[in-house]
Amino acid sequence: MRFITAMFITTILAGLFLASVGTGTAQAAPRSAVVLPKKATLLADGSVQITMKVRCNDQQQAFEWSVDIRQGTIFGNDSAGPVAGVIACNGQFHTVEALVPGANGPYTAGPANVQALVQLFDADEGSDVELEDRAVVQLRP
Repeated sequence: MRFITAMFITTILAGLFLASVGTGTAQAAPRSAVVLPKKATLLADGSVQITMKVRCNDQQQAFEWSVDIRQGTIFGNDSAGPVAGVIACNGQFHTVEALVPGANGPYTAGPANVQALVQLFDADEGSDVELEDRAVVQLRP
């Protein structure tokens, strides 16, 4: 019985030692992303106010964003840029407010197809990268 207890304790101690090895503070940069909401606000004039979330790391610089909304035959978009630093890139999510009027008529309450794009320059890659999200978003007053 003593032998089994000693083996058990040895196994536990070895596991604790191995679990503590290699636990440094280095962490990978958070993955960059653009995220659309499930709902957006339909305004009285038929335009849509929508808030997307964007995260990029400190090796990137956001220089342009756009939001396109299509509901049946009604379509429209909003965008900003190109200008350096249009969204802060620090590994944290930031909100971006867009106001999208229907280019050919008012939006109505109900589902709409939405696409969000964010253009970034990535210093690690030495090139531009694009973040994208597509979702069916409920438009509600």
